[in-house]
Amino acid sequence: MIFSKKMKNEYFSESPKRIKKKYNIFNGRRKINSVPLEIEEIFLDNLLKKRKDDPQSETRKIESPLEESKFSNFLIFSAFLLLLILGYSFNLQVLNYKKYDELSLRNKFLDLKIKAERGIIYDTNMKQLVFNETSFDLWARTSLPEKTLKKISKITNIPQDQLEEKIAGGLEEWVLLKEALSHQELVFFETETNDLDDIKIKKQIKRNYFEEKGLSHILGYLGKISPDEFKEFGKDYQIQDYVGKEGLERQYESVLAEKKGILEIEKDAKGEEIFQKIKSEPQSGSNLVLNIDIELEKKISEVLERSIKNGQAKAGVIVVLNPENGAVLSSVSLPSFDNNLFAQGISQKELEKLNEDPNNPQLNRALGGVYPVGSTIKPFLGVAGLEEKVITEETNLFCPLDLCLENKYSEELECFSDWKFHGYTSIKKAIAESVNPFFYMLGGGYDAPSSVDIRLPKHFEGLGVLKIESWLKKFGWGEKTGVDLPGEVKGRVPSPDWKEEYFETALSQKWYLGDTYNLSIGQGYILVSPIQVASAFQAIANGGRIFKPKLVKKIDEETVRPEILKEAFIQPESINIIKEGMRQAVSLPSGSAYYLNSLPVKVGAKTGTAETGKEEVYHNWISVFAPYDNPEIVMVIMIEDVQGVQALTQIAAYEILDWYFSNNQL
Repeated sequence: MIFSKKMKNEYFSESPKRIKKKYNIFNGRRKINSVPLEIEEIFLDNLLKKRKDDPQSETRKIESPLEESKFSNFLIFSAFLLLLILGYSFNLQVLNYKKYDELSLRNKFLDLKIKAERGIIYDTNMKQLVFNETSFDLWARTSLPEKTLKKISKITNIPQDQLEEKIAGGLEEWVLLKEALSHQELVFFETETNDLDDIKIKKQIKRNYFEEKGLSHILGYLGKISPDEFKEFGKDYQIQDYVGKEGLERQYESVLAEKKGILEIEKDAKGEEIFQKIKSEPQSGSNLVLNIDIELEKKISEVLERSIKNGQAKAGVIVVLNPENGAVLSSVSLPSFDNNLFAQGISQKELEKLNEDPNNPQLNRALGGVYPVGSTIKPFLGVAGLEEKVITEETNLFCPLDLCLENKYSEELECFSDWKFHGYTSIKKAIAESVNPFFYMLGGGYDAPSSVDIRLPKHFEGLGVLKIESWLKKFGWGEKTGVDLPGEVKGRVPSPDWKEEYFETALSQKWYLGDTYNLSIGQGYILVSPIQVASAFQAIANGGRIFKPKLVKKIDEETVRPEILKEAFIQPESINIIKEGMRQAVSLPSGSAYYLNSLPVKVGAKTGTAETGKEEVYHNWISVFAPYDNPEIVMVIMIEDVQGVQALTQIAAYEILDWYFSNNQL
């Protein structure tokens, strides 16, 4: 019990007797008829009683002052605590002001991305090839109650265990449960979202592609952004976004993608919305106008599909370029696939079927397939021979049916056969009739054994493998053309260094004259893509320039300028000689492409039949430029794994060129 201040003072300043008298205390008790007792007075009675019995009580004090050391320690502790609080406040408000100011603003302001539409893709005549369609997706919190989960399962007909797997695999607060809700599902969920805080409907723009087989590899498709792509593409993307996976959709992702707007929402301390404003307006992605002519693309797809079927072949590809600027007018690779399957959400079963198809329909053979080119190589070897002064326009080499030379290791004759006897041959005739012995000698040289036909040169110094390699690379073989599509491969121009590195045993690593002979007619280890062949033939068609192949003509209203990769690396005289040889291949009855002679325009051409390693199975090639005097197109056709020697590519080339020039397409 505690004394009042007044009683304490009186207790220490007055004697006990006077206190008793003043407060009517008798024998330790207060008189009954006195003033009512206070609580302090009860305590005082007991205290006086004890004091009476204790003789020393009058000198004893009720309170004692604190010891000086304890008081000092208390002050030190208080000062330390105060300094600690001040230091922490300084850290928060001065040193880390920006950080915590930003955090506070984040808590106060929430930025939401506003989507726009992805850019459209058109053909050269402004025919729309890609369409944007609106769909709605169902999203849910990962903390979704089981009751709501059952309801969603019932409405969407998705088993509950599958929904639970999706939720368990969610990396963020919200997870996608179903894409492209049906109208009935959308109506139900829209009416329920007010009662179900754990679900929401998101608007999504889906891509729909022009249904033409030849376009699938060109256009590509969209797919859900992967974690690696999310890191690659940067802060403008969200984990639920779709990005280009193949074709132009991938190559021009940064151009086609919309520029998201920002909606700023201001919240109070309780987290409730009090205001919102648009910080930046969303912008649709840029549109692409292609060099591709969809009508030409349709015709080529139709012809190529029929040619593959007629030749009991595996696959085929056709590439058409404008040699005046490198524009890709058409590119068709068959078999193909339906890119709308991916756009609409391909099923696992459909994906497995595509992946397991032995014909690999997802491969764009125009730039991702590489093959031996056969006699297609001969015009380029002819250029090399003329430029290196190994031959001239007047050079005539005797070309037997079998060109034999002595094997310096076994001292026996080793012979390289041709498809027919040609006799004395110039470079123009060698190209027109596709004379193998001429190019054997041009490429690898020749030293005649004593027992062979005396009409053969005793010694002929050919280009040699290193010069062949150098010239083929000047034409862009063995390196990417830079065409504006993903998935291009380099191919291969073999050389002694390559062979030594590629093979493991010393015998296999050695480069032989037979390797040079094979390379000289486009056989052996060489591998080239159709886009590389078409790109190289630009130089022969246009007088010596190689343009980078380009599918895109315009981005919005801005024209994409042509890019020259190579120029002025061949003398005009050499080009004219080779062009004349390719013209004779069409105009002379003995020419390898005489089938094209009745076209409405003059053309130059070179055929090719490349061995595949399978008996009586070949890759069938033809390269054409037209019109001959002022070339507007270069076309390369390759049909893969043709049964026997057939003229499939010539028949296909005739039909396409006849249609093209009869309809004045360009």
